[in-house]
Amino acid sequence: MDNMILSHVSVERLEYRVQDGDDVGFVEGDLVIGNDDHKVVLGIEAERSVSGGGFESSEVHLLYRRPISDFFDVQGGLRHDLAPDPETTHLVLGVSGLLEQWIEFEGNVYLSDDGDVSFRTEAETEIFLTRRIFAQPLVELDISASENQAREVGPGFAKIEAGLRFHYVVTGGFNPYVGVNYEAKLGETADFARAHGEDPDAVSFVAGVRFAY
Repeated sequence: MDNMILSHVSVERLEYRVQDGDDVGFVEGDLVIGNDDHKVVLGIEAERSVSGGGFESSEVHLLYRRPISDFFDVQGGLRHDLAPDPETTHLVLGVSGLLEQWIEFEGNVYLSDDGDVSFRTEAETEIFLTRRIFAQPLVELDISASENQAREVGPGFAKIEAGLRFHYVVTGGFNPYVGVNYEAKLGETADFARAHGEDPDAVSFVAGVRFAY
């Protein structure tokens, strides 16, 4: 069984976000192919205005993942940002796995083709309220080691995202949900946004589905 090659598609978030200004659509998902010891992960994360604007952010990654303990994998590969401009490619090295209390954690360090170093950490968990309904709090933090004026990113804490979603389990792999999401650009990254007349933070109400097969 350990050497059997399996594939798994999971769309963690496919959602509509209602917020001040333009509403947006958001998608995040992965295709995982491999066995217990070796996996390849092809993933996408994108956000687009639904009023005809372009992508506010769009990235794809291709990672190789290998276990380093019973609960954690080490991973490395490439991430390519298609939006915002300019397009940027990053080398990726990080870990993903389960912390205590079944908290899913992922942390990566990125080296861009401009030579910039940045970090991203994500943590989320599921708290069952009934047999079919569970709450899913999550938080994501981006940190940049240097300024990149072309991408309007300042050094230090660059962006935080926090959300709370309530899922209803229809089947084991299909869950509609509703919730609330908060995103904020921080520090000098927020200053870049204000200089362009943009609001550096936004609260949105979300409705979407999570599915896997």
